[in-house]
Amino acid sequence: MDSTRIDRHIDVLDGVRVFAIGLVAWYHFWQQSWLTPRITFPDYFWYHFGIRGINIEGFVRYGFVFVDMLILLSAFCNFYPYARSILLGEPWVDTWTFYKKRAVRILPSYYFCLLVMSIISVVGKDGGPDIFFWKDLLAHLTCTAPFFPGTYLSTNFNGVLWTVQIEVLYYILMPWLARLFRRAPVLTCMGLWLCGIASANYIVYERAGQIRVLGNHMLTFAGCYANGMLLCIFYILIKGKDLENKYTQLAASAAVVGCLFYLSRMMKGLGAGTLQIIQLQQRFELSLVFSCFLLALPFACKAFKVLFANKLMTFLAGISYNFYIWHQYMAVGLKTLRIPVWEGSTPPNMTGDSVWMWKYQILIVVAALVVAVVMTYGLEKPVAKWLQKVTVHSDHNNGTK
Repeated sequence: MDSTRIDRHIDVLDGVRVFAIGLVAWYHFWQQSWLTPRITFPDYFWYHFGIRGINIEGFVRYGFVFVDMLILLSAFCNFYPYARSILLGEPWVDTWTFYKKRAVRILPSYYFCLLVMSIISVVGKDGGPDIFFWKDLLAHLTCTAPFFPGTYLSTNFNGVLWTVQIEVLYYILMPWLARLFRRAPVLTCMGLWLCGIASANYIVYERAGQIRVLGNHMLTFAGCYANGMLLCIFYILIKGKDLENKYTQLAASAAVVGCLFYLSRMMKGLGAGTLQIIQLQQRFELSLVFSCFLLALPFACKAFKVLFANKLMTFLAGISYNFYIWHQYMAVGLKTLRIPVWEGSTPPNMTGDSVWMWKYQILIVVAALVVAVVMTYGLEKPVAKWLQKVTVHSDHNNGTK
C-alpha cells in the first residue's frame, strides 16, 4: 500500500472528539440546570409534515455513555502509529517517545488542576487537611483513584478526573498491547474482549451492590480498547485500497446515519433500571456501534466531513481536554456560589425558574470555554513546548555520552 495516500491525521476525528465531550459535558450541565432539550412544534407541523417536535433528551440525560466513545477514540489515536508500522512498514514507535508525548500532552493540565483544587480544598477545611485528603491526593497523583471507593466516590477533587486516570493507565499499557497485537492480533483482541465482557458481567451479577464503585473499573473498558485498535487496521486497509467513490460514500453515509438512529434508540432504552448496570451490560454493544460510526465517518459524503472537519471543530478539539477537566467543576462551583444570583434554600432549577436556568446554562458553557482557552494557550501549550525542548536536550545529551 502507498502510505502517502493514508492520512496521518484523520481530521473528522476532531469533530468526533468535540461531539463526545460536548455530550458528556451537556449531561453534567443538565444535572445542575435541569434544562431539557425538548421542543414541541405547533399542531400544523404534525398535520403538514408529520413532525411533532425535536427531542434529543436521551442524548443529554444519558450523555455519560459517551465517555466510552472517548475511550474508544483514545485507543484508535494511540494505536494508529503502531498500526501504520504493522501494515505500512513505518518505524516502530519507541516506547519512551510514546510515553514522553503522552505525558507532555496530558499531565501538565492535569496536575495543575489538582494543584488548584488542593489549595481550594485545604483553604476550605477547618483545621487543615485530614488523613483522607492526603490519601485522596496521593491516589490522584498516581492515577489510581478509581481503584479505591473513597477516592472515587468521595473525592475532594473534580469528579471527571477518573476518566483521565483510566486513560493514563491505558497509555502505560499501550506499547505492550501493541507488541502483543503485532505478534498475535486475534488472540490479543479476543483476550481484551473477554476481559471487558467477563469483568462487566461479574460486576453486574456478582457485585451489583457495589456498582457505583466498580461500574467504571478500567477492566470493563478493555473491549473498547480492542475495538479501537482494530479500527486502525480496518481504516488503513480500506484507505489503502483506494475504493472511495460515490457508491462507497453513499454506503458510509448510510452507516453513519444508521449508527445515530441506533444510538438514539439505545438512549431511549436507558430509561429504566439502575443506569450503571444498564451501561455495563451495553458497554460492549455500545463500543461496536461507536466503532461502526468512527469507521464509516471518514468515508462518508462531503456534508459529514464539512460538519465534523472544519476550523471551528479543529479549534474546539484543541481546547477540548481542558474544557473536559474543568467543565463540571465550574458548573458546580458557580451554582454553589449562587451565580447567577438566586435566593432561598431551594435551587431555582427545582422550582422551575426557566429564566435562571437559561442564564445559568449559558454562563457555565461560556465560563468553561473561557477557562479552557486560558488553560490551553496559557498553560498546556507553553509548558508542553518547554518540556519537549527539555526532553529533546536530555535525550541528545544521553545519546552523546
